Amino acid sequence: MALKITTKYMIKNDCFLKGDPLRPSGIMIHSTATPGIMADDWFSIWNKSFAHGQMDREVAVHAFVDDKGVFQYLPWTMRGWHAGGAANNDCIGIETCEPAGIEYAVGSFNLIAYDPKKFASYFNKVWQNDIQLSVQLCRCFQIDPAKIISHREGFLLGLATNHKDPEHWWKYYGKTMDDFRQQVKTILDAGE
Repeated sequence: MALKITTKYMIKNDCFLKGDPLRPSGIMIHSTATPGIMADDWFSIWNKSFAHGQMDREVAVHAFVDDKGVFQYLPWTMRGWHAGGAANNDCIGIETCEPAGIEYAVGSFNLIAYDPKKFASYFNKVWQNDIQLSVQLCRCFQIDPAKIISHREGFLLGLATNHKDPEHWWKYYGKTMDDFRQQVKTILDAGE
């Protein structure tokens, strides 16, 4: 089944209005740490202006992914505001939505009493949707899968703010960014 991508640009967001160009050479994978807010919900949350006092921070990501598909909110060739650092200059930003029912310790990326079995079906679907989108973007922009990084890796490389996503969640399923990159590469190499 083909990945469903719904395109709906956040034309009121300051990032979109600024319209800085992007020549994508990498992809940064995030997770929202906002359980239950799905991909289509983020449009009404972020299609606003920080400059006009409509939201409390300057932020914009290219796409949100959930178990149903992808909502693209910025053109792939427009610089996003997702990393809080230099990764914004060359990475397409993808936010992975988390299902309702996940609980976080206050002010942290630590999950409380997380039950991987309860959320396995959702996780597996969103993992595959993230993979499929990354494959499409790698093909479209000739991005080497080795250039796909997480927000956490971006921080460790000095390219992004100090976040733990998405590995803080993926670890419950034994998944790593190396697994993610390898799966994207395998699909690309197979010409699927």
